[in-house]
Amino acid sequence: MMIFRKTILMAAGFAAAAAFTPGVGIFSAGDVQAEFPTKPIKIYVGFKPGGRTDLVARLVAKHIKEKNLLSQPLIIVNQPGAAAAKAARSVLKSKPDGHSILHWHHSMLISNAMSVNKLHPEQFTSIGYLGGGSPVWTVRTAAPFNTLKDLVDHLKAKPKSLTEAVPIGTIPHLIGVQLASAAGFKTRYVGASGGADRLAKVLGKHADIALFSAAGYLKMKPNGIKALVFFGPNRVKSIPDIPTARELGYDVTWANPNWWLGPKNMDKAATAKLASVLKQAMLSKELTGWFNSHALDPYWTDGDAAMKDSLKVLANLQKVVKDNNITKKKKKK
Repeated sequence: MMIFRKTILMAAGFAAAAAFTPGVGIFSAGDVQAEFPTKPIKIYVGFKPGGRTDLVARLVAKHIKEKNLLSQPLIIVNQPGAAAAKAARSVLKSKPDGHSILHWHHSMLISNAMSVNKLHPEQFTSIGYLGGGSPVWTVRTAAPFNTLKDLVDHLKAKPKSLTEAVPIGTIPHLIGVQLASAAGFKTRYVGASGGADRLAKVLGKHADIALFSAAGYLKMKPNGIKALVFFGPNRVKSIPDIPTARELGYDVTWANPNWWLGPKNMDKAATAKLASVLKQAMLSKELTGWFNSHALDPYWTDGDAAMKDSLKVLANLQKVVKDNNITKKKKKK
């Protein structure tokens, strides 16, 4: 009887020790910790509902829920303001446990290069690129330019004879600056606050050239504009006849990926889980088809590679801004 009792006590003692010994027994630390995610994941979007960044975030969240890829839903939190910096800072202040992430794009790099804010890619954990979209350079349908060469030849013969509709220090402006530098021409500028304003300036003959996203161009094309060049790394299915700048001999690209980010030093297991799920969603037939139909490029780039690419893009933008002495005019108080 004493021997039996002693055996039970020894077994109980071993089990208790195992509960506090990492990697031993069924009560190890790894088993006590709940598997990610443990609550709904907030996806911060620094823009109002309805734009590309918001639509992609909602599409991804819907797909993940329908396919049951995560045990918790993705909740979209629209937090516009300060060129999306408000949403970015909300994520930076959150716990790095993977339950608060940011869906942004390379506008962050433009803001940094223009010293609009001090947000830098390395303040975040890079989860990955989930596809992206590139813009086109357009002119009026009736304009006497049917190719980019026609336009470049004209501007070389008559410098500054054509006007771009651009907001200074933005994507349309800096892409145009890079192309002008690569091709050796000069234009003039007229201010324009957004896509609708740029279109109005061109159609009203207050400007000759305007840049639009490829998706925006497809919607605006019937109004009387035509694209001469696409700034993506490769042609896209929805506008297959528009050549890339690289094809035409100019190394000017703007991929503008959908970048998924978390706070600095985000939990590695959560980062890996999110990357796996987002990649699975992006490579699905549903999302690939949607991207192709909206003039977007469907692909997945892992977090480390995405960060490396973004730092390279930022360095190039900083050089463009410095070399061309580009500054953002401060608003009068």
